[in-house]
Amino acid sequence: MSKARVSKWRVLVALMFAFIVAYIGFVLWRALVPAEWEFSIEAQTEVAEISLPPQARTQWQVDGVVLCARGNLELPDEFRMGSSASPCGSRAWRAYRVPAPEQVLELGGAASVTLNRLPEGGLAMSLRAAEDQTLGTFSVVGIADDVPLGEALNLIWMEIPAQSLTFPFSGATTLGRAVGWSNVGMLRAGTVSIYTADESADKRTLVDETTLMLGDQIRLGDASGSWPKGFARVSAGDDVMRVVAFGRADRLRIDRYGESGYELKPGRFRKLASDPRVAFFGSLLAAYMTLILALQPFVDSKYKGFGKWIRGKD
Repeated sequence: MSKARVSKWRVLVALMFAFIVAYIGFVLWRALVPAEWEFSIEAQTEVAEISLPPQARTQWQVDGVVLCARGNLELPDEFRMGSSASPCGSRAWRAYRVPAPEQVLELGGAASVTLNRLPEGGLAMSLRAAEDQTLGTFSVVGIADDVPLGEALNLIWMEIPAQSLTFPFSGATTLGRAVGWSNVGMLRAGTVSIYTADESADKRTLVDETTLMLGDQIRLGDASGSWPKGFARVSAGDDVMRVVAFGRADRLRIDRYGESGYELKPGRFRKLASDPRVAFFGSLLAAYMTLILALQPFVDSKYKGFGKWIRGKD
C-alpha cells in the first residue's frame, strides 16, 4: 500500500477516535443540561385548584348555576332567590338563578379557582380575583350581557346538567388535598405519563408512567410562565370530576399521606436513553466505526499493530 493511502487511513482512524471523545463529551453535557418533560395527567378527583395567570381569558358555560355574590348583580330582580331557598350558606351572599340556557362566565385576569364535588352530587366553584382586580363578567344570551362580577363569587350546582359541565383552563393546577380529618375532598385515582420530544410522527415518546393513589396530591405548574393546560369535566352520573392536564416541567411534586412526598422525574439514564440527539449522533458514530472496522482488513499488514502505527514505525 502506498504511503499516501496509508496516510489517508491514519486520518480516518484518528477521526474515529476524535469522534468518540467528542461524543462522550456531548453525552456528559446532555446529562448535565436540565430537561423539560411533557407531563400528561388523567385523574378522578373530588377537588381541584387552578391559578389562572394574568391576562388569561377564560370562558365557561355555566347553565343551571346559582350565583352567590357579596353584592348586588346587575340582573333582573326576578332572578334573585330568597334567603330560605338560597344554597349560598350565609346571608352575606346574595343568590341569583337564571333558568334560561346559554349562561357564560368570562374571566379576564389572574384568579384562583377551586372546584369541589358536593356530597349530594352537585358542584361548588369558588372564584377569587387577584388583589385590586375583578373577576370578569356573566352573560345570559338574550337577557343580560357583561354583568360585572366583582372580586369574589361562588357558583353552586345543586344538580349537574344532563349535558355535563366542561371547564377548559390554563394555569397552575393542584389536584387533591393533603389528607386530614378536616379535609373531605381528595384525589381518588389517576395516571401520570411522562413524555419527551423526538422525531417520531407524534413528536413524543413515552418515557415513564406512574399510578396515583387515593389521597395523593399532585401539583403541575411553572412560575416561569409555562402554564399547563387541561380541562375538568363533571357528569351527572359520576361522583368525581375527571381532570385531564398537560404541561411542561422538569419535575412534578406528588404528596402522599404518611410520606414526605417525592418529585417525579426521570433519572439521568432514562433522560439520555430517550434523548433524540444522543441517539442520532450515537447511530452516526456507530455507523462510522462499523465502516472503519470493515475496511481494516484491507490495510497493509505491517500497520495492523496499533503500537507501531501510532509511533509511525514500519
